[in-house]
Amino acid sequence: MRAGVNVAVIIPALNEERSIALVLDAIPDWVDDVVVGDNGSSDRTAEVARTHGARVVLAPRRGYGSACLAAMAILKSPDIVVFLDGDFSDHPEQMDRLVDPIIAGTADLVIGSRVLGVHEPGSLTPQARFGNWLATRLIRLFWKTRYTDLGPFRAIRYATLKSLRMADPDYGWTVEMQVKSAIQGVRAAEVAVDYRRRIGTSKVSGTIRGVFGAGHKILGTIFVAALTMRRALPVTDEARRLIVFTRYPLAGKAKTRLVPLLGEEGAASLQREMTEFTMDMVRRLRRDFPIHVEIRFEGGDADQMADWLGSGFSYVPQGTGDLGERMARAMDEAFEAGVGTAVIIGTDCPMLSAGSLREAFQALCQADMVIGPASDGGYYLMGLNSSTTDRALPHLFQGPAWGTDTVLDATLRLAEQNRLSVRCLPERRDVDRPEDIAVWQNARADWEKRNPCPHISVVIPALDEAGYIGETLRSVKAGCDFETIVVDGGSTDATTVIAAALGAKVISAERGRARQANAGARMARGEMLLFLHADTRLPVGWDGLIKEALADPEVVAGAFRFATDMDGVWMRIFTWTANVRSQRLRIPYGDQGLFLRKSNFEQFGGFPEIPIMDDLKMVRRLARCGRIVVLPDIAITSGRRWRRMGVWRTMCINQICVVGYWLGIPPEILARWYN
Repeated sequence: MRAGVNVAVIIPALNEERSIALVLDAIPDWVDDVVVGDNGSSDRTAEVARTHGARVVLAPRRGYGSACLAAMAILKSPDIVVFLDGDFSDHPEQMDRLVDPIIAGTADLVIGSRVLGVHEPGSLTPQARFGNWLATRLIRLFWKTRYTDLGPFRAIRYATLKSLRMADPDYGWTVEMQVKSAIQGVRAAEVAVDYRRRIGTSKVSGTIRGVFGAGHKILGTIFVAALTMRRALPVTDEARRLIVFTRYPLAGKAKTRLVPLLGEEGAASLQREMTEFTMDMVRRLRRDFPIHVEIRFEGGDADQMADWLGSGFSYVPQGTGDLGERMARAMDEAFEAGVGTAVIIGTDCPMLSAGSLREAFQALCQADMVIGPASDGGYYLMGLNSSTTDRALPHLFQGPAWGTDTVLDATLRLAEQNRLSVRCLPERRDVDRPEDIAVWQNARADWEKRNPCPHISVVIPALDEAGYIGETLRSVKAGCDFETIVVDGGSTDATTVIAAALGAKVISAERGRARQANAGARMARGEMLLFLHADTRLPVGWDGLIKEALADPEVVAGAFRFATDMDGVWMRIFTWTANVRSQRLRIPYGDQGLFLRKSNFEQFGGFPEIPIMDDLKMVRRLARCGRIVVLPDIAITSGRRWRRMGVWRTMCINQICVVGYWLGIPPEILARWYN
């Protein structure tokens, strides 16, 4: 299992004896079931597959789709199904990129795009490239759904897969899945995956018959669907929206009933803590319970809210009117958008749990309304399903006298008058008055035991890093003694989805590595900060190494030794010179993982917000007040820039930029040279 989710893999195969063992051995350990659909192989494909732990089912009718359908028929009701070719052209170890967005609840179908990833020369034939381009453009034309690839490496929620009623037994399998998903409004995403030359000859692009057969089937599937099927509205009977009512924590505007006890700043701080407490609970719920979260706020603006609570949520102002009018508007807009069930909560009830929210949504499968009574005569939760739209909205929110102890009784009477079936959750206590503070203190104590203040905050600026962010975060391995903050600069790929699924806190900031790093540092709770590039992997035991280094009061900052994932003589020479420079001159760069105490970072005002050389300028400032160490342990950075531009060219550009910096050339000009 992965994050409590059952994952099955289907591999259609025909005469893959040479490659099937490599494929099966590379599948991650967290996969629960592997089924090989043998398409009538005349070699030892089935025998080798069984030897390497897969279940094998015979699909006597030849055809890619036929093998997939045969394998589907013997699945054991998993949560997610991954499709993977048997010729070792895909990278099974990258499967997490496909399943994590589904686990995070942000997609139901994830296509592994070879176009967006790194593909070996010759792995994608010209005919395959053209076919992908034409098919995806036609899908975009007819259904306004953007894909870049029909790649076979893909993951889909099992319930969604069943709803598509897949039928194509041949080459049209992948395009049928994508077209039907577009028609049904399935939440689809693409992530970059790498691709290599297959072992053996392709059954499609490797033969003239295969090319024409696949082209005819793919285009035929698209045009038949365009002529006979209209785009359906998104399926909504399982769609869920959680609406969180809260307020930006401005002194004098938040928790005003508690100002006499706590003061304006103290009341605002309480508002901040209780909201963060609630959103921590919501994130736990989303790990295995697909749900859309909308935050309705007062005070501040959407950018401030996102900087505070992170991306992955919708931010909508509550608008005008009393509380009832604002709640009615939120519900009405949810159902207008096609949501099946909607639940509203505040941030005042620390005893509300992820299990309670799950119970509330499940109750709405049988009842029209669910309500959570509060001990002060109000309610901490209200939920409705879409069947109540005509009968009850906005009547349920017009009668109660808000802010009094009659709200619950008035709401229940209105529900009865509108013939709504009601499910009540256990009574809980809100924190609104001075006598309620003890409830929050007890809840916070329990929360802090589960989430102690971290010693280290890892800050990772990112922009379109879906292909690398997963490996970087896995090298961090978030735990109880440190936190991970990914600061997104406006990614258009699945960077934020993958980061959130792997447990990182994701926030948004204006594009620019220095600006993003500074935004992450402002959100950090740790005593020490580690600034990490999104394509840099940390050494094992990195946290202990940092703590040991910064235990020396004379050490103000440090970094790891530099290395890339490339080999070759010139790359080794460059790596050696970079490490000599950083160790002798004590001037490490940002791709070495720069760490320091948060107090020192704040003392110097953070990174200078310039387009390039911000790390060098920061290190020079730090060197004036203490020693900078370069640890012998290695942080490995992707060599993608060197691969793309060539080692010599990259080395020359880097050195020209450094010399230009020392000569006082403006950073804007240096950034143009660098890029």
